[in-house]
Amino acid sequence: MQKAFSEPAVLNWDRVIHKNARTKDGEPLGYIASEYDGFILILSSGSREYRIPKSHVEAFDGSQVFLDLEFGEVSQYIHRMTFLFHPTFFVRRIR
Repeated sequence: MQKAFSEPAVLNWDRVIHKNARTKDGEPLGYIASEYDGFILILSSGSREYRIPKSHVEAFDGSQVFLDLEFGEVSQYIHRMTFLFHPTFFVRRIR
């Protein structure tokens, strides 16, 4: 008996760059900024970067990537917190 293999969720990883990513429970996570070394880097609007293994990509419908992780599970993949400030935030004004 031959084992049936399913087609990978993403055939061309370049197509997922700048696409939205959602968790298994439908929560928006952010957009995919890059892919490298078996991972995708997702940037969220909450100043978080997630480094998630490609093996957790369950589906891609052409506009969104769906992960096999629920929202509560993705925190283990936080790569870094990014804090963005306006450039004048650190400038001391002298009169």
